[in-house]
Amino acid sequence: MASAGSDWKTNAATQIEWGLDYMKDRYGSACGAWDFWQTNHWY
Repeated sequence: MASAGSDWKTNAATQIEWGLDYMKDRYGSACGAWDFWQTNHWY
């Protein structure tokens, strides 16, 4: 998470940014991550 910001331990916005970037990189979008979960029930 440090790649999203040095305050990643205490800043929820930084954690959300990291999570959205992760979903975009791995699944193409947050909706893509949701579709994957709906099919597989795991990330």
